Amino acid sequence: MKKELLLEGAVAGHMNHIYDNGEMTFGELKQLLQMAADGKISGTEKTDGQNIFLSFNVKTGRAVAARNKGQLKQGGLDADELDSFFANHPSQALRYSFVEALEAFEDEVKKLDIDTQESIFGPDTNYYFNTEVMNPGSPDAPEGDPRGKGTTNVIPYDKKTLLIHRVGHIEFDRNEGKTTGQDITPSFEVLERGLVDSATDDPGVFSVETNPVRKLAPLQDKSVLRDTMDKVSNLMSDIGVSDADTINDYVIGQVKPEIDQFSLDNNKSKMLLQRVMKIPGPGGKVPGVNDVKRGAPPELASDIAAYVKSFNYSKYTLDLQRVLHDFSVAMVGSIDSSFIGNNDKQIKFLQDEVESTISRIRNGDNERAQAELEKQMIKLKDVGGINTPSEGFVFDFNGATYKFTGNFAPTNQILGMERFNRFGPIDSRETGEEPVKTETGPLTIALFPGSFKPPHKGHVLAAEALAEDADIIYIFVSAPQLSGRSLKSGATISADQAIHCWNTMIDKSPIKNKAKVMVGPEGVASPMMTAINFIQHQPSPDNLYAAPENATVILGVGAKGSDAERYGGKIMEKSKEMRPDLTVVTKAVGPFTHSQDYLNLLSEHPTIAGMLNKGRGRASSEQLSDEERLEGKIADRQMYHASDMRDFIDLAAEDPIGIEFLKDFVYRGEDALAVLGILGINPADNKESPEDQVEEPELDADGLREMIEKSLEKMLQEDFRAQKAPKASPDSGKFQKSMKSRLSKAHATYLDMGRKDLTKHGGGFHLDRPKDVSNAFLAEEQEEIEEMSASGNITGYAAPLGRKEDEELKEQEQQLRKTIRIGLKEFFEKKQKEQEDLIEYVIQEHSLRLNLRTMILSEAASEDPTVDVADSTGINTLKDLLKNSNVLSTLRNVYKTLTTDEDQKLSFRAHIVKWTQDTLAPVRLNDMKPEEKEELAEAVGVDVAGIDTDPADIDKFIDAQDGSEKEKPEESEEEEEMTPISGADTTGRNKAERVYPVIEKSIIDYYGELDNPEDQEMFYDYLIANLKLYFDKWDGEMSKEIEEPTNDEYEQAKQAV
Repeated sequence: MKKELLLEGAVAGHMNHIYDNGEMTFGELKQLLQMAADGKISGTEKTDGQNIFLSFNVKTGRAVAARNKGQLKQGGLDADELDSFFANHPSQALRYSFVEALEAFEDEVKKLDIDTQESIFGPDTNYYFNTEVMNPGSPDAPEGDPRGKGTTNVIPYDKKTLLIHRVGHIEFDRNEGKTTGQDITPSFEVLERGLVDSATDDPGVFSVETNPVRKLAPLQDKSVLRDTMDKVSNLMSDIGVSDADTINDYVIGQVKPEIDQFSLDNNKSKMLLQRVMKIPGPGGKVPGVNDVKRGAPPELASDIAAYVKSFNYSKYTLDLQRVLHDFSVAMVGSIDSSFIGNNDKQIKFLQDEVESTISRIRNGDNERAQAELEKQMIKLKDVGGINTPSEGFVFDFNGATYKFTGNFAPTNQILGMERFNRFGPIDSRETGEEPVKTETGPLTIALFPGSFKPPHKGHVLAAEALAEDADIIYIFVSAPQLSGRSLKSGATISADQAIHCWNTMIDKSPIKNKAKVMVGPEGVASPMMTAINFIQHQPSPDNLYAAPENATVILGVGAKGSDAERYGGKIMEKSKEMRPDLTVVTKAVGPFTHSQDYLNLLSEHPTIAGMLNKGRGRASSEQLSDEERLEGKIADRQMYHASDMRDFIDLAAEDPIGIEFLKDFVYRGEDALAVLGILGINPADNKESPEDQVEEPELDADGLREMIEKSLEKMLQEDFRAQKAPKASPDSGKFQKSMKSRLSKAHATYLDMGRKDLTKHGGGFHLDRPKDVSNAFLAEEQEEIEEMSASGNITGYAAPLGRKEDEELKEQEQQLRKTIRIGLKEFFEKKQKEQEDLIEYVIQEHSLRLNLRTMILSEAASEDPTVDVADSTGINTLKDLLKNSNVLSTLRNVYKTLTTDEDQKLSFRAHIVKWTQDTLAPVRLNDMKPEEKEELAEAVGVDVAGIDTDPADIDKFIDAQDGSEKEKPEESEEEEEMTPISGADTTGRNKAERVYPVIEKSIIDYYGELDNPEDQEMFYDYLIANLKLYFDKWDGEMSKEIEEPTNDEYEQAKQAV
């Protein structure tokens, strides 16, 4: 394990409990417990504050802060920039806490000489220190001032403190855009010595301190250690592990008997164990579930897959967790927080608050909150278990970092259920509805705009989080008509279907009675624009899409800083101008992540996982770098994506496994089938075993012949008696003797030797023939028989059939033929009717689909695709520049006058692009990932037809008025000398030099509105790409040859001249 695991919060990582380390042996565990009980462990107090990384720019003399990687790449934010960054944050108390703490840090560092500063922070702001901001608030602040509220989570500290941790500091290489992994402990030690006198007890300012090292006090009650050791030994004995075995061995001891029940061979059992325990096999790869199932009977394979899917490692350590939790509670009970003056008073305060919250939850009617409470009470046991105001204790043991947290975790969870409305309101209500303020009073309204094609569980959770502080939440759904979200089947998810899905999923949600899902007003397809209009348009009793007077409007955004700034700049300024009566704030929610069951299921189906994200797949947590884990990045696979949900909707129509995936995208598992029904998707039936599947044979020639033969055979058996030849014994009459002699000779000649005219084609018959055996020898001459019969010499012999019997036989034959004809006719008519019915059904279904598609397309006639607002503020700002300024028309008018030489145009466009790059001097786009480029390109939503240019740039084209519809020349401004490109055509350069100052101011003004580095990068990259694309477009316009109309008279006159 790495010491980086210590970090928690912001760009920090994770810190282990003792039982989290599966490689720890029980001998090491007992050693650790003994050392802790004897007071031989040193570490630091774990604090409950807000994490932020701080550094100092020696060149500018300003302290800087970073909350994410983008800010690290930028070189951090100084106090002014940090204040602007959090200007629209829903917690203004957090904004002032960070800014004031950074200013206090800057004041202290400025007291050091420059050489010392550089040794601590590096020559180019290289070293960042892991800090915690703890702010109980300013009691003397005026009423309503956010500075008075503070940023307390659970533990109320006495004073404002900027605490610098002892570990978790980083060196960041801005050129490479990543951390170096270098240990900068020596720099921290210099910083610690420089801040030795920086602590203060003044409650009005931040005290800058380093977290002191302290020893964990020994246990006063030695029976706690004995009980813990006994319980651990009993657990070991139950499973049969020794001190040399690890916690993983303890888990394996419980898992192996479960695997043995599958009765697999040794190799398969080993593979299954490696699979669930994540133990690499040969080649360093963990076996897949398909490897384990391969060759197993279908029913057993299904059981194995279900076992892997439901496997939960922590379930097998639950007893050990409870034993070690009780020990941790006893250990941290001796901790007095270094940042709280009266620890006993704060303990009593926490106990009373938790007890009050427990009472309200138990007496309420929120079953989800009650279930969670009982889960947390297993750990807490009683409010008396809250025995310290400290969050816990952090220490190192055998090269890894661990924590004792006591009952802070259950305390935090219980208080958070009511504070943050995690499971909805907990108070008892007779009506079961949310209390909503009267329409005549000021309302707090949350807005949640989005495409929602379709909505998923992440959207619902975000809406619940936004609704916590609101009386009502409006969910605005987009209603695009020219471009929508389509399934692979070609069906488009409509706004009505999206609304129906929303209502289905929030039906059992706590926001059911305060949420309204709707599309925007007529003519406004973009939900983002609907939200903007809501905070800018004047109020009216008849206009639901304008905020009521004096309302507070919460604008929902994602947790990313760039997302929070989508409402920044001119939008907020215009809102203040148009609606000064409103209080408009943004609230960041999320991110929300998939369940572990979903991630396990995805891992078991790598082919399905690979089809997501347009066939690129989604990165898993295992693919994150150490640097990404350090900054707390969440893997793409863990996040909810509407495109993934659409993929699984398509899959559900083909394979039942799609429904299993889809269950994690809906609020409740049972909502999956409802969503499919709303979208008109028929889910695939459960796959049957091969022996249960019956396939109707095709009606080919062989099948038809076989069917007819069987039918004839059946009819013959049912309608006619079998006809048998009459039996008789050989006769010794003259006729018989004569025929036998003649036939015997003929058989010998023709059958034994073969005819001469036939043997030329081959030899005679070569097999022995039975001699004188033939029915012919039973034949009798008709005349002889008749004479004998007439004379009465033959008795008991029936004469041959006469005319009457012969007619009867013919009649029976005709009847048989008629029956066969009728049977065949009925058979073919029946089959033809089945085929016709099937064809008619297919045609009707196809016709219905065509009609629906025609209806959808017919509604799409008048939509304006440019009303949509992109997901990037940088892109939106660039759209404003191109559409609301004369940049394009100015360039076009001049560019299209360059017709003498192609080099003039090349020189003109090259100078314009170069000077634009020189003006902005931005952060390059290369730092962006390919998938991010594609998503932003899609957000632009334009179609560039007929432009021959780099395919990678096509998606970046922004469609705007370029002056082609108004052929009016622009007045030029005074020339300003620009740096030319050596060797370029001078005419093109001179033209560019004349017009660039005209457009430069607009570019700088719009670019200057952006503070977020990602938005700046997007603005720059898309501006350059669009300039080049428009030059290509204008080239295409100029290259079109227009044929002048003519007539015969003109042509004749022309030839005569």
